Amino acid sequence: MRGGAIFLAFSMLFAVASYAVPVPLFPGSLVPALGVVNVPAGYAPLISAVVNGLVYGLVVWLVFVLVSRRFEEPRVNDIKQKGQ
Repeated sequence: MRGGAIFLAFSMLFAVASYAVPVPLFPGSLVPALGVVNVPAGYAPLISAVVNGLVYGLVVWLVFVLVSRRFEEPRVNDIKQKGQ
C-alpha cells in the first residue's frame, strides 16, 4: 500500500515539475521529438510531463521497494532462526 502511494505522489510531483519548468527533460522530451505519438504541438509539453512523471515515479517506486525489502530481510531471517 505504501508503494502505491509513493508511486502516485512522485509521479504527480515529477509530472507537475516537468510541466512547470520549460526545460526538456529525458525521457519525456524524446516522445514528441521522435514522433512516437502524433499529437498537436500544443500538447507536446503535457505528453512529455506525463511520460516523465510515470518514468521517474516508477524509478522512485522501484528504489523504495528494493530498499524496503533489504531492510525487512534480516528480520525474517532472525524469526526463522529463533523458531528452529
